[in-house]
Amino acid sequence: MTNKFAKQQKKLLEQEHRLPYTLSDENQRYSITIYRMLGKISGIVIFNQEGNVATSDEAKRIAHQLQKYTFYFDYLSKRAHSVKERDSVVAKKIEQSQFILNEQHLFGQKMQVVVNELALGLEVYKQEQHKLDIYQDDISLLNEKIKEQKEILSEDWKTAENLSIEYKTTAYAQSIALEQTRKNRHQLIKWYHENQKQLPNRERKDLGKLVSLLSDMSAGLVFDQIISLIPLLEKGLMLDKEQILTKRIFEFNKEYAARCHFFKPNTNKISHLIRN
Repeated sequence: MTNKFAKQQKKLLEQEHRLPYTLSDENQRYSITIYRMLGKISGIVIFNQEGNVATSDEAKRIAHQLQKYTFYFDYLSKRAHSVKERDSVVAKKIEQSQFILNEQHLFGQKMQVVVNELALGLEVYKQEQHKLDIYQDDISLLNEKIKEQKEILSEDWKTAENLSIEYKTTAYAQSIALEQTRKNRHQLIKWYHENQKQLPNRERKDLGKLVSLLSDMSAGLVFDQIISLIPLLEKGLMLDKEQILTKRIFEFNKEYAARCHFFKPNTNKISHLIRN
């Protein structure tokens, strides 16, 4: 009955996809068929373990679980689609070229303040990107585990919650650091173009490589894409954005962890998609 009913519910131009794992509720396992149109979810049908269509109440409870799991990794999905793996590539390139910022005799007292702030921001970016790469690998392993066992176990929910908190809090610290030093990056690029002729050959060449990397056509583009996703991280959280960087990050970490732990599904957002 599962395949027949799922086919009947499929509308014109929709793509049908059955999730490779089940969700459980009250000792019953449920399978989920999702319909997409133009890349967006347009419908959901949920079946019990006998292959029969779940009741409306059962479907809502399972759909809320699905919404919760999707919420955990929604930022990662959007970031991967937007940035792909360029954030990791940029971090490696910065590691190879940032040493020129240690040449304090180059910049003068006023510009040195700008350079110091930028150097700190780039260091935060690198360190947090290294953590993000590790967390992303762990999330991939979790998803593979779920696919192999064909269900989400209670232990998987806790792992997913912890990974979501670790990934998003790290991403927020990185994103805010990039936002705070965006002006410094532009100031360094401007200073280099105005003063490059006065620089020694080696320093001019090394700083030129870093400036080229930080331009809006290279790493600068990746940075701005990451910054543009800050509203997605902050969505639904009560934050004071006027606080200093450390307090702003601390408040986000606390608020987001609480939201994960006490997650409340958006009933209005998903109820109209259920076709049971």
